[in-house]
Amino acid sequence: MQCKYCNQPCIKKGLYNGVQKMYCKACHKYQRSIYTYRLTNETDDTNIVLLTKESMSISSIARYLKMAKTTVGRRILRISQRIPYPILSETNQIYEVDEMQTYIGRRQISCHVYITYAINRITKTVADFIIGPRTKETIGKLIDRLLFLTPKKIYTDGLNIYPSLIPFSIHRCFRYNTNVIERNNLSIRNSLKRLSRKTICFSKNTLMLEACLKIYFWSD
Repeated sequence: MQCKYCNQPCIKKGLYNGVQKMYCKACHKYQRSIYTYRLTNETDDTNIVLLTKESMSISSIARYLKMAKTTVGRRILRISQRIPYPILSETNQIYEVDEMQTYIGRRQISCHVYITYAINRITKTVADFIIGPRTKETIGKLIDRLLFLTPKKIYTDGLNIYPSLIPFSIHRCFRYNTNVIERNNLSIRNSLKRLSRKTICFSKNTLMLEACLKIYFWSD
């Protein structure tokens, strides 16, 4: 076998999963004549996005596409990096804000985190989201981004943090005023496996959870 890097002859040097490994004395690189893994392409990225939105876990996607789980995870992260956060120029809009509870790392009470996000009441599009504990510091970052858009109204639930973050003149907290975002919460939990209730599937880290949310909210 000729080296694919320097075109010099190679010698046999052990086995990898029953496949002969070759070693080049000239450039000191290992290689094989036959590779068992399948190279990914743009079609695989499209399928990963569709299957992620259809409530399939990373393990399920890997089995369906005949890929390694680590490969699927890396592709999800790369896809999310190509999706920019929306640049909003809208003003005088009505938003609803709510939190969803999930887990990071383990399904334990100590591993609870919250996805706090805002949705435009008219267009039903997600303006922004943030992942973290349900504290004034975390939610305040999201509210500050909304206030920068000079909203007409912001509707929330009865969480006692909101009155100290949202001006009284635009803050509303009444019954049934968060119906749109509450219904959207159900759609998200049905569409993303890691957010489903009563499941063993959960996010191992915040980076992967954020990547999946970006794909769900803003990918075509």
